[in-house]
Amino acid sequence: MGKINRVTMFKIPNEEDVKAALTAYTKLSEDHSKDGKPYILAVKAAKLYPDPRSQGYTLAAHTSFSSLEDMKYYDEDCAAHKALKGVLGPKVDGGPKGVLTWYADA
Repeated sequence: MGKINRVTMFKIPNEEDVKAALTAYTKLSEDHSKDGKPYILAVKAAKLYPDPRSQGYTLAAHTSFSSLEDMKYYDEDCAAHKALKGVLGPKVDGGPKGVLTWYADA
């Protein structure tokens, strides 16, 4: 297995909450670590343009990992990701149904 690309989209209706989410992603990009070293290859989050095709999603984030193992670490053990979820969770419309994630080999 090689590099993994992951996209996560969020339904965050409040503009100020979208800004807070973008700030939280910037912090994630600075604070992530595994075994004391940065492990996420790339982190980018952006506010989406309003469009009916977006189906209510207002924020998209792209993360890249060296391996599926690193992505699993991100999901299960990464303190920076847990902090990000703590910020975003209450802001997402519909709870888990307001988040869509997909990932694939790069």
